[in-house]
Amino acid sequence: MNLSSRWLLNQPELGLALVAGEAGLDRPLRFAHSIDLADPVPWLSGGELVLTTGAHLPERAADYVRGLDSAGVAALGFGVGLSHDTVPRSIVEVADELGLPVLEVPLPTPFAAVTKAVLDRLAELRYEEVLRVSRAQPRMTRAALRHGAGGIVRELSATTGAATVFLGPDKEVEATCSRAAPADVEEVVALAGTATGSAVVTEERAISVHAVGVGGSLHGWLAVVGEQSLGPAEQVLLGHAASLLALDKEKPRRLRAERNRLGATLLGLLLSDPALEPQLRSQLADVVDPATGIRVLVVRADDPEPVLSEIDGALTERDLPLLARESGGEAVVLLPGGFTGDQVTALSPALARAGLSGPHPLSALREALSEARLAAAAGEDHLTEFGSLAGGALLAAPGSRAVLDSVAEGTISKLHEHDPVLVTSLRAFLEANGQWETAAAAIGVHRHTLRNRLDRAADVLGCDLGSARVRAELLLAALAWDARPR
Repeated sequence: MNLSSRWLLNQPELGLALVAGEAGLDRPLRFAHSIDLADPVPWLSGGELVLTTGAHLPERAADYVRGLDSAGVAALGFGVGLSHDTVPRSIVEVADELGLPVLEVPLPTPFAAVTKAVLDRLAELRYEEVLRVSRAQPRMTRAALRHGAGGIVRELSATTGAATVFLGPDKEVEATCSRAAPADVEEVVALAGTATGSAVVTEERAISVHAVGVGGSLHGWLAVVGEQSLGPAEQVLLGHAASLLALDKEKPRRLRAERNRLGATLLGLLLSDPALEPQLRSQLADVVDPATGIRVLVVRADDPEPVLSEIDGALTERDLPLLARESGGEAVVLLPGGFTGDQVTALSPALARAGLSGPHPLSALREALSEARLAAAAGEDHLTEFGSLAGGALLAAPGSRAVLDSVAEGTISKLHEHDPVLVTSLRAFLEANGQWETAAAAIGVHRHTLRNRLDRAADVLGCDLGSARVRAELLLAALAWDARPR
């Protein structure tokens, strides 16, 4: 929207004539104000057409004109035929020097007619701006649907006639228009991160920056770079474009959230009823590796949500869905069978008490979950793979560990109280699978010495060390004894 003295001069019914200040004919005109004070400056805010008959001009008329110019008025309308037959020469000379338009208003033209013409034209221009915005917004919306961020930015540029730039959250250029020069982009990057709606005006350009985001999520910054500051209509269009960009960026996130919720439901169905596997197989195909099947990750934490969020972000980069269920401080995540332990750890640096099963077909999901839970129970502050528990799985499971601790208390503890050397000898014998020579060499004694010690141990325990079952139970008890808290 732009109104100036030039337009007024082109209205023949007003009969206005330009007598000075032609260089300023394009000064923005925002109001018309009739005021016959010797010093009207305190009552001016800039952009006015000041109408006066000159009845109270000060002796130094030049000071009067300079005051108007310093107040930022758009033009001076001087009525002739009452106090002055013509516009005083001193006013004309200073106005020409300052580039302040002076319009001669003939006696037959009332000031009210000039004021009405200005106000009517301003109303027309505002209505035209409303129409322009109402037509531009649907075009911008269609551009968003068809071409995404690039379409929104190009349409905003076409509507405002200015260069437009959209930066992502890391200040990388995601979309721009043909009007945007490299210098424009550099300035926008420097301004990004400032408050929403910030604007910077220099002698060469005006830059308006609008943050793009929803709630606490920031998707970037949208900027308009032009020769002058944005008017109210352009500001509305900038805000509309920023909203469309935010919706465009939120759409994939919301679709993924819905996909994750569906995946959690499918995983829950399969865990509750493995017989559904044939029907659900196709819907879980993105995660099931054709060669290795699936692996299950169990994460235990007071609040697993931050870890799941990190895993979700990492899986998004791999174009994989997050199939997870969280309940009671435990999160269960379904992963492709080909994932290695290192790859799983890389999904979330915050993984602590977590267990990873071995690869299984999807139909063996429950078995995989049992393995992952067992591995999670064995781990403390890192990811534990089930495969690493070979020879120690029973010690890792809380139920079996309690039984073994009880057996160790009634056997190994009893033997230790009698003679700690007997525990060392028995352990060597059991670890050597009952091979006397191997066991004796392991602890550096003669085999006859070892036999004597084991005979004493058998007497203390009241058992037959020749039985493989007895030896197996004692070995597990010894392992539990060694792993007891010190």
